[in-house]
This record gives sequence, structure tokens and C-alpha cells, in this order.
Amino acid sequence: MSSGVRELRVWQESVSLAGDVIRAIRQNIRRETKSVSDAVMATAVSIGCNIADGFGRHTVADQLTCYLQAKRALLRLETELAIARHAELIPAGSFTELTARSNQVARLLSGYLVYLERQIAEPETAARPPSAARRASPPAASVPLRESLDEVDGAQASQ
Repeated sequence: MSSGVRELRVWQESVSLAGDVIRAIRQNIRRETKSVSDAVMATAVSIGCNIADGFGRHTVADQLTCYLQAKRALLRLETELAIARHAELIPAGSFTELTARSNQVARLLSGYLVYLERQIAEPETAARPPSAARRASPPAASVPLRESLDEVDGAQASQ
């Protein structure tokens, strides 16, 4: 079982991505582009913060909300990076590397979202009439959320 958010691979990757974004942006920061640079860096930081916030939530619905916020922040970051590249605030090589890192975080985050959505859908499956329940796939075994997220994290790491 995971003892903390630091053991989640999606959190580790998002923190690493934020650090790389900050380093890439700081190299070319200029006074006239400071507000854009600050916005890109703040968005990069917010991804990991939203993941950590979701990890600390107790209900699946609250966790899902936080992970969805992280996904929206990630999409915003991808847009801001594209704008920064177009404005020549970051070099092409850095942009390519950051985009690849962003895609990795997106893939991991999508796995968590799918898992949480299934957790929310399970009670609906159990509440269906018997004829509908036979058509539905059997619900997964009841596993504490933290352990299940670790399994999702581990399965994605091996892919």
C-alpha cells in the first residue's frame, strides 16, 4: 500500500515536468514576456498540486474532481507551451521534450481517471435490476482506493 503521494508515479512525473518547464522558461525569460512565463510556470506547478490534492481526498467523487482539474491544467500547459514555442520563448528541442513529458503525464493521469470513473460506476451496476446486471460486466473486487491506484500506476509503468 502506498504511504504517500510521493510514491505515485503520476505525481512524480508531473513534478518532474513542472521542474523541466520552469528550467526551460527561465532560460529565456525577458522582462516583456514575464507575465506569459509566469503563467506557464504556474500552470505546470498546478498539475502536481491538483494530483496531490486528489490523493488527499477521501471520497472517489472528490478525487475525480481533483484529477480532472489536473487534466485541465495539463491541457492548458500544452497550449501555453505551444504559444511559448510560437513566440520563440522556448527552443524547439525543449518544446519537443516537454511535449513528450506532457504526453506521459497525460497517459498516467488518464489511467487514474478511468479507474475512478469505474469506481463511481460500480454502485450503479449493483443497483440495476437482475436482467441488466447480467449484461453488465462483473464489478471488480472491493480493494481500498490507495492500493488500487498503486496497481493502476504499476500496470501503466510496465507498459
